[in-house]
Amino acid sequence: MTRRNSTPAAGGTLTPGQEALWLVQHLDPQGAAYNVTAALDLLFTVDATVLEQAAGAAVTGHALLGSLFAQGDDGRIRRTPAPTPFALERYEPGLAGEELRAFALRLSRRPFRPAHERPVRIALIRPRTGPDVLLATAHHIAADNISQLLLCREILSRYAALRAGRPYTARDTGAAFEDFAQVQRAYLASSRAERARAYWARELGGVTAHLQLPTDLPRPALWRQAGAEVRVDLPAGLVADLDAAAAERNVTAFALLLSVFAVLLHRASGQREFLVGYPVSQRQGARWRDAMGYFVNTLPLRARVDPGDSFEAVLRRTSLRLWQGLLHRDYPFALLAGLTGLPRDPSRPGPVQVLFVLNEPGGADPIAGALTPGAVVEHAGLRVAEFALPQQHGQFELTLQLTRHAAGFQAVLKYHTSLFTAGAAGALAEEYVRLLRAAVAGTLVPAASPAPA
Repeated sequence: MTRRNSTPAAGGTLTPGQEALWLVQHLDPQGAAYNVTAALDLLFTVDATVLEQAAGAAVTGHALLGSLFAQGDDGRIRRTPAPTPFALERYEPGLAGEELRAFALRLSRRPFRPAHERPVRIALIRPRTGPDVLLATAHHIAADNISQLLLCREILSRYAALRAGRPYTARDTGAAFEDFAQVQRAYLASSRAERARAYWARELGGVTAHLQLPTDLPRPALWRQAGAEVRVDLPAGLVADLDAAAAERNVTAFALLLSVFAVLLHRASGQREFLVGYPVSQRQGARWRDAMGYFVNTLPLRARVDPGDSFEAVLRRTSLRLWQGLLHRDYPFALLAGLTGLPRDPSRPGPVQVLFVLNEPGGADPIAGALTPGAVVEHAGLRVAEFALPQQHGQFELTLQLTRHAAGFQAVLKYHTSLFTAGAAGALAEEYVRLLRAAVAGTLVPAASPAPA
């Protein structure tokens, strides 16, 4: 099979989502909130020269990863081929354990300059003891989390083929991202997009107040990307009860978990109505399943918790609005800001200040299994495991990310360090777990007195 997205197209135009990401990086050039990282322990003896050949072939074979993103004289942002060849970064820091992790984290958080360098870096880190680490970092403008898994998988496949002295057979990745961009441009000119815009205008037009979360620190006048995270594990028993409770109420686990998050925000802010963002994949169907690119859109949920509401009422309202929003999921988030009744505030990330993410295991990607804590997987005869690194901090004021694995859920609350302390973020995360237990047990009263945040 042949890959269909192997040749960069000169002068390629961007999607609205990519243009928004470019602008964010342009306005905050030292920010790294939109760096997307995949890191693996390589549980085999690594030939660095062969790995560089494999990584170079993988990177240069994808148009987006071999591109610069620059603004032309006419003000439009275009994609052009990068003039410099790919080079594997090699490090031997003489570190191990948490010092090694901190070193890798610093590497992953180096800002990208999309107009001057390709939007991807591949590094091989050789520690003092333990397995070598493969660190793949890309800017979100060219890759999403699935893209990073695809890239790591291809690097390993190419490495195994080179070591065995056999030709590498490229997967058919389907349509190229440029095809997706063309499809999106055609969509925006269609009546379907007009209907979607009308829906979002009705849904968002009545939102007139920003989410006013109590902060531990004075809000800076200008929003910058800066963040950290706290983690809480949800035991398998609670997850089983959650699934049963969602099925009994005829809603998805996603809707129930998001409804609890809305209750948490309502209690913290005292507000009845506010926006919560949630990401959706635009890889519908097999056409884009294995393509490299930015296939993510953020949808805004108009969350509402009225005085006297039962949790069942909040859940039904949330579930309905989720389904209605998903019917219009293709309308770009970058074009929604002007549809709200909110004034522009440079001290906030935009009309959506908080994000909710649920990562469910899915698909047959062998590398995805390596990102489960403690798991070891084999691909192309090579054994790899997760090298856990926090990432994508500072995009929003708060991001609650739940990831399901065999032992339960891991809850990660990402918080903006200019607004919240680690102690306050930890208290919010623990309160979310407490509220979730109550919701599953059927005892949650949404409008109860707020717990200290």
